[in-house]
Amino acid sequence: MISVDEAINLIADNVTLTNAEDVPIKHCLGRVLAEDVASKLSYPPVNVSSMDGYALKASDTVNAPVSLKQIGVSQAGGSYDILVGSGETVRIFTGAPMPHGTDAVQMQENAEIQGEHIKIIQSVDTNNFVRAAGMDFAAGDILIKAGTILSARHIGLAAAMNRPTLSVRRKPRVAILATGNEIALPGTNLGPSQIITSNSFALYAYVIAMGGDPIDLGIAGDTLEELGSSIEGALNSDVLVTIGGISVGDYDLVKQALDERGLKQIFHKIAMRPGKPLLFGNIDNLSVLCMPGNPVSTGVCSILFLKKALSTMLGIKIKNKPKLTAILGKDLAENDLRQDYVRAKLEINDIGERIAQPFLRQDSAMQVSFTEADCLIVRLPNAPLIKAGEIVSILLFSGSLISL
Repeated sequence: MISVDEAINLIADNVTLTNAEDVPIKHCLGRVLAEDVASKLSYPPVNVSSMDGYALKASDTVNAPVSLKQIGVSQAGGSYDILVGSGETVRIFTGAPMPHGTDAVQMQENAEIQGEHIKIIQSVDTNNFVRAAGMDFAAGDILIKAGTILSARHIGLAAAMNRPTLSVRRKPRVAILATGNEIALPGTNLGPSQIITSNSFALYAYVIAMGGDPIDLGIAGDTLEELGSSIEGALNSDVLVTIGGISVGDYDLVKQALDERGLKQIFHKIAMRPGKPLLFGNIDNLSVLCMPGNPVSTGVCSILFLKKALSTMLGIKIKNKPKLTAILGKDLAENDLRQDYVRAKLEINDIGERIAQPFLRQDSAMQVSFTEADCLIVRLPNAPLIKAGEIVSILLFSGSLISL
């Protein structure tokens, strides 16, 4: 068995970055930028007013109140090409270009109309209510870096940069294959020993949330023929994720079926709980992750290993985040040679500290506690008994994904 960290590193070293594709910015939300993006223009492109009022020379207002002659109007989207001289002013609106010869704006609330003249009640400084050309960014500025997961704010910025499309990483195609004679789809009339397949549905959602494009291959029975046919259907994908059938039972045939199609095994079995039997390898350019069949094992392995695979394929630059901690709410017994991921609820005490309350039962088939958990308590191999009140490391669930 290898450690969790070794497994994560081996996955990162053995998956391939997806190609880039140009996508209209309206469809780039959540996509991963493939290259740095430089602005095609400056913003604002010229000096503009940030207020409705009067464009003027600041020096004309030193002895305010003063009377200035209004010689024109500057509107947003237009231009004003007449040079403004001393003692003159131009009516201006928010976003309108500053007329030549002016260097400040006085808001309309501090001015009075007196026929063709405007009384400026208070003096202003140079650049008052003026947004200078390039104040936000200049043409050529690199404003969004490759590896960025694009948010709505990035989309707005890209539009302001005059970028109608962006180069983003193609979503990894992830084929999902459930295996086993005992599993059936939701809504099926179950046989006496059958169970509903939930893992494939959870994995489908995980893949979407992690930036991938899921492909449901359905259920393959416990025969080499069925498994082989289903695996063939995944060969044009980027990743194949299988569920179950990788232990040592007589009907655990997934590895044999993969071997017959040229699997290059990179590792099999990790010193962790839950999720020990996980297998990872490649068939040519297809990355293969074989998940354990128990639903909590599949969930934890998806969060740790599938997310790492897809993040690496997408070129996501993960920033080093501080490890989160909490105060343990109940004693935890000593650990064995496996790294434990313990489901827990989080409470906040009166002074704002996190309290992690582990669930009493941690069976990897129990989905309710996994769904209700707020975090996973991470216990290193061979950890001693730990008492309530001590500090533990946690992985915090956040929405549909875990924050790593």
